[in-house]
Amino acid sequence: MITVWKLAPCIAAGNVLIIKTAELSPLYGLKLAQLVKEAGFPPGVINILTGLGTEAGRALSSHMEISKIAFAGSGTVGRQIMIAAAKSNLKKVTLELGGKSASIIFDDADLDNAVFWSVIGITAHNGQICAAGSRVYVQAGIYDRFIAAFREKSLQAVAGDPLLAESTKGPVISRIQREKIMGHIEKGVEQGGKLLYGGKEIERKGNFVENTAFVDVGEDMSLMQEEIFGPVAVGCFSFPSCGMRALTRPVDCQVYYRRRGD
Repeated sequence: MITVWKLAPCIAAGNVLIIKTAELSPLYGLKLAQLVKEAGFPPGVINILTGLGTEAGRALSSHMEISKIAFAGSGTVGRQIMIAAAKSNLKKVTLELGGKSASIIFDDADLDNAVFWSVIGITAHNGQICAAGSRVYVQAGIYDRFIAAFREKSLQAVAGDPLLAESTKGPVISRIQREKIMGHIEKGVEQGGKLLYGGKEIERKGNFVENTAFVDVGEDMSLMQEEIFGPVAVGCFSFPSCGMRALTRPVDCQVYYRRRGD
């Protein structure tokens, strides 16, 4: 999806481009290359590059003949790209660096519908989406009912091979990502966050993490400040019917976590 966002306007404006795939998910790029060839694009217009970020990505961001870099990923790598762009040819840079987007549920919401989409918002692709609804705010009048239903729906997930019809939850992308998610969970508990459910690895082959949610999370806690990139909902806050200040007050996140939808 993000690739097509970049590709379409680029070629429509008469440019050529290089698509560098994520090092842990390169196969979609190779399939895209096949489709590009079948569609009849001239050689050299749309180029697909696989490889490590520390090698292929670094070469692109510092190349003197590349005039624009668009990157979706971590804040740490985004900073490195900006530095490389400045040290080379001052190429233009567009960065999309994660988020802490919120699901906001009001008293007059269709409860079943709100629960369904709020669960999807943090569990689709195991929460490995930059626009995942990782914070949940619920108006006080339906808070208890919503939390009970949210918990029940989340725990219905069936872990297994994502290619099997009966599976509704696959593994996260890598062992390193699983360890990062578990580190966020453990730190959240240490800082005083209350586990509503989950919080453990799933005992089976692969990098599986339980669907997890926290309540009673302070805005200064790392769970609220940092993108987890996993199936972890944080906050589950109750806000009063007469006071919207809790929703309009911004979370004091590091600047590279602010994004559309936050």
